[in-house]
Amino acid sequence: MARKRKAEELDDGDGKSSAKPEDVNHSVLGGMKGGYRTDGEAKNASVESIRVPFNDKAIICERRVEASQQPALIFTHGAGGGIANPATAEFANGFADILPVVCFQGTMNLQNRTKTFHSVIEHESFDTALGGRSMGARAAVVAATQEERETKTLVLVSFPLVGGKKRESREQVLLDLTEGVDVLFMIGSDDAQCDLSHLWNVMAKMTARSWLCEVEGADHGMSWKPKNSVEAMRRKTGTIAAEWLKKRDQGRRYSCVRPNEEAEDVRFENWRSDDRVASDQDPGPKTKKRSKN
Repeated sequence: MARKRKAEELDDGDGKSSAKPEDVNHSVLGGMKGGYRTDGEAKNASVESIRVPFNDKAIICERRVEASQQPALIFTHGAGGGIANPATAEFANGFADILPVVCFQGTMNLQNRTKTFHSVIEHESFDTALGGRSMGARAAVVAATQEERETKTLVLVSFPLVGGKKRESREQVLLDLTEGVDVLFMIGSDDAQCDLSHLWNVMAKMTARSWLCEVEGADHGMSWKPKNSVEAMRRKTGTIAAEWLKKRDQGRRYSCVRPNEEAEDVRFENWRSDDRVASDQDPGPKTKKRSKN
């Protein structure tokens, strides 16, 4: 299905237009100020900035996608920053090295972000793979369960498993996912909003199949102490997610990203089996032992 062309390309801002300057702080979602445009920092992929109409405002999107392509993933940011936030932009750049991705900017309200997900889905005519980081990951899960979506995969970066003043568990939305959905969690081992032991327990109860890529030493903002390799780590998580989306092994559901301080780089330990993640991989037919006569 061809992508709908309702979106408007962002103005070049060259000052040649005679029209009254637009107050983008009120016309677009996400609280952009002073005419700041979330163009991202794509280094290895071209970025097309567009607007998708949403009520009386517009959703700012960045398409790391060639004109004739559909995205392989629709992704959105957390509550504390837009799509130009390095944690989101660098993940998207790494992902786009492998597969096309569309990122969009929304508000800090979960219900509103979920609605904007549906608007971007309709614009792109694509709902197979959704994702986000932090609050955006929650919105992706909710959107996948609404309006008879055909979402098959979810990429959840820094999923906030606990939140609120009472730090209540947000696991139910994950437990509600059906067995036809594959879920990738990308979580820092020092993430205060997603304790890994808690996540392991939730994954064991989920009907949907789940994979975990642990980022050793990373916090909720997907940062770690070797600051000289933070960007490389974030880009690597993007490429890992894209490779997982292309091909994944049901029997190997755990991997890890670690800092390589000597080389100012990161190390990726490939996917392997782990007893903490249930595997429904078919072991094949059992053979009967011959009785000794």
